[in-house]
Amino acid sequence: MNRKKLTSALVAAGIVLLAILLARLGLPYLSAAAKAFVAAVCVLLGIWLAVKAYRAFLWKVGRRLAFSYFLVGILPIPMVLLTLAIGLYLLAGFFLGHLFRDSSRQMSLELGRSALIALHDFARDGRPTTAAEPEVALGFYRQGKRVGGDERTPGRWPAWLLAPGPAQPGRGQTVHGRTSRELATSFVARKNGSPTIATAALAPGKEQLGVVALYVGDLERELSDRSDLWIELYRPEDAESDGHLNIQLGRRHVKLQRLRREETRGEAAKFFKERSRGERFWDSPFLIWFETAGSLADLESGHRVSAYVAASLKTTPRMLRRHYFSTSAEIDTAVWGALLVLAFLLLDVYIVAALMASVLIFGISRAVNRLSRATAAVQEGDFSIRIPVKRRDQIGAMQRSFNEMTANLERLVASAAQKELLDKELGIARDLQKSLLPSALPTGQGARFATLFEPSAAIGGDYFDILSFGKREIAVMIADVSGHGLPTGLRMAMVKAALQILVEEIAEPVEILRRLDRVVRSGDSARFFVTATLARIDLATGKLELTNAGHPPTYLLRQGVVREIVLPGSPLGALRQVYGQETIQLEAGDLVVWLSDGLIEALDANDEPFGYESVVRALSGSADTPEELRDRLLAAIALHVGTTPSQDDRTLVVFRYEPVG
Repeated sequence: MNRKKLTSALVAAGIVLLAILLARLGLPYLSAAAKAFVAAVCVLLGIWLAVKAYRAFLWKVGRRLAFSYFLVGILPIPMVLLTLAIGLYLLAGFFLGHLFRDSSRQMSLELGRSALIALHDFARDGRPTTAAEPEVALGFYRQGKRVGGDERTPGRWPAWLLAPGPAQPGRGQTVHGRTSRELATSFVARKNGSPTIATAALAPGKEQLGVVALYVGDLERELSDRSDLWIELYRPEDAESDGHLNIQLGRRHVKLQRLRREETRGEAAKFFKERSRGERFWDSPFLIWFETAGSLADLESGHRVSAYVAASLKTTPRMLRRHYFSTSAEIDTAVWGALLVLAFLLLDVYIVAALMASVLIFGISRAVNRLSRATAAVQEGDFSIRIPVKRRDQIGAMQRSFNEMTANLERLVASAAQKELLDKELGIARDLQKSLLPSALPTGQGARFATLFEPSAAIGGDYFDILSFGKREIAVMIADVSGHGLPTGLRMAMVKAALQILVEEIAEPVEILRRLDRVVRSGDSARFFVTATLARIDLATGKLELTNAGHPPTYLLRQGVVREIVLPGSPLGALRQVYGQETIQLEAGDLVVWLSDGLIEALDANDEPFGYESVVRALSGSADTPEELRDRLLAAIALHVGTTPSQDDRTLVVFRYEPVG
C-alpha cells in the first residue's frame, strides 16, 4: 500500500472513530436525523475500510494461497465438528424420545395386564379384588356402574376408552389372550389435573363386566426410573402459568415448560447424583429434549382436558452411553480401538496434506515474488532482466516465457526507432495524399458537390478530382488503383499528375483515358490496373458526357427515380482500350452519383455485400442537397455493415446540377 492510500485509510479511520465517539456521547444538540446520518457514515466508511484492508491483505499471492488453504483445509474442521456435535445431540434427543415412549408403552402393558387379571378373577368369582401393586387403583363395573374397587376410579364405565382413536397407546397388544377390542389404555387427567395412565378391560357377555386400572403413583418418577431419564410431565396450561418456550411446527404451536420446576429441582439433583461418579462432563445433565404424548382426556367423560401431554427429558452423557454402547468390555475395546486407528490415519493424511500445502504455498509465493520484481524492472525500462529458472512445472515454463519475452522486447526496442521513423514517413505520405484531393469544390456556378474519401489503410488507392475545362465546363474524375499501401498511393499520385496535364491539353475524354492508359503501362514496376470514370459537364447547357474504363456504374437521380448508368469498358492498364460512353442531358435539380466498389462491396458480419440493388434502393427518393443524398447512402451502408471493419477504400462524389440563370 503506497503512502497516498495509507493516508486516505488513516483519515477514514479517524472519521469513523470520531463518528462513533459522537454517537456514544449522545450530545443533546444532535438530532435524531443527525445521529442517523452519523451512523450511516460510520457504516459506509467501515465497509470501505474493510474492503481496503481485505484487498491489501490479499494482494500478495502467498497470503491469498494461505487464506484459501485456511478456508478450505482448516475452517471446515471446526464446522464439521460443530455439525457433528449438533447431529449427535439431535440423535441423542431422538433416542431420549424413544426411551420415553418405550417406558410409557411398558407401563401401559403392565397396567393392562393388571386389568385383565382382575377382570378374569371378577368374571369367575363375581367379587372385586385388590391390585397387586399399591400404585394401581382398580375399579369393577357391571352394567355400566361401578360395583366395587377404588374410589379414585370413575363412578360409571368409561366407554370412551374402548372407542377407536389416536390417544390409546395400548391398542393392538395381546395380553393373556385378550385382544385390542377388549383392552385399551390412554393418558387421563386426575382430579388435580395431573396426567396419569388408565387402562380399561371389558369382558363380552350379558352382564358387561369391566375393569378400569388407574395408575395413582408418582408417574414421573416411575417413568424416570424405567427409562433412566429425568422426566417431567405437564400440560400447556402448566407452561402458561410457569413460564414457557413457544415452538411453532408448521401450523402447530407447542408450548414447552421451563426445564426445571422449583418443586422437582431437589429430586432431580438426587436422581442424577445416585447415577453419577462425580465427573464434570459425563455426569452433567445437559442433554435435554422435549416430547409430546397425545391429548389428555377426563377419565369418566372422555372430554379433552388438554391438547397434548408434553414431557421434558433430561439425562447425562454417562446415562445415555449405558443405553447406546455394549456392556461387554471386549466389544467396547475393539470398537474404540478401531475408531482410534481410523482417527490416527485421518490425522496422518491431514498432516501430510498440510505439509504439502505449506511447501506449495512457499514455492509459489517465492516464484511469484521473483516474477513481480522482474516485471517491475521491465516497467522501469530494464529489458535485460532475466529470472533464474530452476522449476520444471508450469511456473517454470512461465518464467522461461518471461525471459523470452524480455529478450524479444530488447529486440523490439532496438527497432522501435526505425518503426517510429517509418510511421512519421507514412504520416507525411498520408498528408500528401490528402493534399492531392480537391480542397475547394466549385459552388454557385451551376454545380454543387458532396464528397467522401475513406482509405482502408494509412494510404489508399482511391482517387477523385474535379477540374475545370475552361469557364463553363468541368471534369469529374473518380478512379480506383489496384492494391493498398504506399506503392498504390504513389501510383495514384502519378495518375493525378498526369490527369491534370492531360485535361489542360486534350478536350476529348476518350483520348484522355487512352493517354492515362499509356502512363499506367509505362515503367518497369509491377503491373497494376486502374478503373476510372471521367465525366465532362457543360454547366451552361447541362450536357453530361460519361466515359467509363471498367469502373462501377454512375447513378442519376431525377425527381426521386434512380437510373443506373452501366457503361462496360476495360480498365486502364488492361490489354484492350475500349471505353464505354454516353451523353446525358441534365435537368435542373438532377443528382449524379459516382462511387468506388468499396461502398458497393461493403460486407456485413455474414460476408454478404451491400450490392448494386441496395445502392439503388438507398438512393431512391427525393433529396434537396447532395449532402442529404450522400448521408442517406452512407447510413444505409452503415446499417448493413454494423461493426464489421472496412476491407476496401471508400470514395463517393455527389453532383447536383443547378443551371445558371
